[in-house]
Amino acid sequence: MKRIFIFTAIVFALSGCAWLQPAPADSISKLAVIQVGDQPPQGDEYVVLFPAGKAFPVKFNATGSLLSPEKQIESYVTLAKDLYLYKYWASYDGKSWVPSHSLIGVDFGGGFDVTGLHASMKLEAK
Repeated sequence: MKRIFIFTAIVFALSGCAWLQPAPADSISKLAVIQVGDQPPQGDEYVVLFPAGKAFPVKFNATGSLLSPEKQIESYVTLAKDLYLYKYWASYDGKSWVPSHSLIGVDFGGGFDVTGLHASMKLEAK
């Protein structure tokens, strides 16, 4: 048992789990901020802003051998507050950054009943 604990500790230490480290706020503040839907700059170093009230697409893919034909459905939603995203970091103000999973709760669900197939997505501010 002790060996498993030591091995796990070594793996975590060597993996450099970025989500365990503080956000590099100084580095992030120097990046370009683009709004969802805009043309991104070259490279992958930029912040995406989802402004409150601006509609953006949500795409739902229904795939698999049980479906004929497979479908993609697109709708539009808006957020109640600004959301900034950079890789696995998130912020509501573009200044204070935390791992996205600690700021945003995402739940997916679904099932069949007599009325058909139901799928849901729930986003919650933490």
